[in-house]
Amino acid sequence: MSLSGPTSGPVEGGRALFRGKVLGFPVHLDLSFMVIMAVLGYMSTGGDVEGMIVWLLITPVAVLVHELGHALVARTTGAKPEIALAGFGGVTSFTPPKELSRARSIAISLAGPAVGLAIGLVLLAVDRSVGDSITSEWAWWALRIGIFTSIGWSILNLLPVLPLDGGQAMREFLPGDPVTRLRRAAMVSIAVALTAAVAVYLYSPGAVFLALFLVFFAVSNFFTLRDLSQNHSVSSDGLRGPRPGQTPETLIVEMLWRNQAERARQLMQTLPDGTQVDLALHGAVLSLTGDPGQGHALLEQEVARRPGDPNLAAVLALTQALEHDWDALIHTLQGPFGPLVPPPVIDRTMVEARATGRDDVAGRIAFLRSQNTPS
Repeated sequence: MSLSGPTSGPVEGGRALFRGKVLGFPVHLDLSFMVIMAVLGYMSTGGDVEGMIVWLLITPVAVLVHELGHALVARTTGAKPEIALAGFGGVTSFTPPKELSRARSIAISLAGPAVGLAIGLVLLAVDRSVGDSITSEWAWWALRIGIFTSIGWSILNLLPVLPLDGGQAMREFLPGDPVTRLRRAAMVSIAVALTAAVAVYLYSPGAVFLALFLVFFAVSNFFTLRDLSQNHSVSSDGLRGPRPGQTPETLIVEMLWRNQAERARQLMQTLPDGTQVDLALHGAVLSLTGDPGQGHALLEQEVARRPGDPNLAAVLALTQALEHDWDALIHTLQGPFGPLVPPPVIDRTMVEARATGRDDVAGRIAFLRSQNTPS
């Protein structure tokens, strides 16, 4: 799975079994990955000792090779990818130096499964040529598990279900702005995941774990749709006009919330002389309309001048999310302003992250929100 976003701390609260570099990419192998692979291995091999050992040796390599496919293509964008093997699989995180085109995003998403399928086809050829003559149980298990993890897992990853690689590619193929594409992709994901789960349950009763996995994806996408419905004004579609009694500042904030910074700037330019507008809002609008130098300077000035101001925290976090400056946003949420950012703004930043393919950022934001929420 490839996810562009901040590359620091790939596994929150994890326990590393290995930290190092492979082909120049930082790699984190987490204990949680090996525990889950052990459970899956027991179910897949029927508890056979040789099969279990081979499974635990091959699965980390298979997932790592898959992630290296993502990482190698992502590196062509100028990014510095990091790989984490944790939980149920792997994640390649990276921060592109500039916004990726849809075609480049699709190429990165499909690179991992493509590598797996290529290796699987080679193993299938080996199986056809010498499979019947294999007498070693170790070699037999290695070939079978290699084929399963390369071809089987690649096919699963190509399902048009978020957050799988096929789902991420599907999202980029869909028409509309990023939020509209995310909404449509989530709807497709729910339909495909539930259909696949029912099919697995009916025609492969032994694969109950896979069916539950697909149901989990459906539920995850349901929550994505719920978040989008709660933040229905984030898209440029169907905007409402100003409401009676709105102040200029309130209207500017609403325009920024809807990702309409250009309209906010036009409004500010038409305000009568002497109209008071928060300097942080000036900074936000400038940052989002082609003048980031002056805009960031104003925001930094206000940060130094107004410590502990929740309104400033909200404007700062929203601006960083709309700029897709995920490193800066994570830094803000980790700092003294983090606990001051209102929950609706946190939700809005997560929607923006998911809409632009930064699912790892959304997860990181959710983790930081849980850390900042008093128990």
